[in-house]
Amino acid sequence: MRFLCFTLYAPMCSFGEIAVGERRMSWAMPGRSAVLGLVAAAQGIERNDEAAHAQLEAGLYFAVRADRTGRPFVDYHTAQTPKARRGVEYATRRDELSSDNLNTVLSTREWRTDACFTAILWRRDGQSIDLDCIASALKQPRFVLYLGRKSAPLGLPLNPQLIEADTFVDAFARRIATDEEQWIWSQTTSGGVASGMIACDGDASGAPAEGQIQTRRDSILNRSRWQFSDRIERIILPSQEGNP
Repeated sequence: MRFLCFTLYAPMCSFGEIAVGERRMSWAMPGRSAVLGLVAAAQGIERNDEAAHAQLEAGLYFAVRADRTGRPFVDYHTAQTPKARRGVEYATRRDELSSDNLNTVLSTREWRTDACFTAILWRRDGQSIDLDCIASALKQPRFVLYLGRKSAPLGLPLNPQLIEADTFVDAFARRIATDEEQWIWSQTTSGGVASGMIACDGDASGAPAEGQIQTRRDSILNRSRWQFSDRIERIILPSQEGNP
């Protein structure tokens, strides 16, 4: 079986949970929608191209390994916005700030610092997605790539590799890390997810039978409207990797 493996590293990154109100929290590991969004951006797929996003969502399995979980970091934001008024629309941010009736909105945003992950994608049965084309796009992306938020640019090349292996767990083991990746992995960290932990689609082919099952709301319904549905995810600890 053929797998596409690539690294995900940024000095600061965020993998948003459901954001309601003032608190904008982050998962400890990248989600499916975040990684497929990065792949779409590398290929030059616009947000409103629903057919292309649906093809990626339906055509690929996804797994990610925590190589270095980094540390949580929270920042604090204040922003001014005008009160909603019937019949009044604002075309630009400048128009909003010109209002004489502004509210102050407070929010906190959670990040992870110096976190590094390895992601794997592989084709679902009966699907025709070309992994070679995705690998080429990850080497020369069409759009600027970031890890979770636009203010979080990548800190290393993605270093995509196409690997032949029996299972995605084997593919993780066979991927050759660069010297820079190995150095980042070697740095100490505290808190968060254990290094080496894998999260994969609940129905992923070749997943070990053991492991915790959880639900994440990161399966793409409509990218342009930011609509997502629940996805079953399996958590595999390093000690469970060899127990199919």
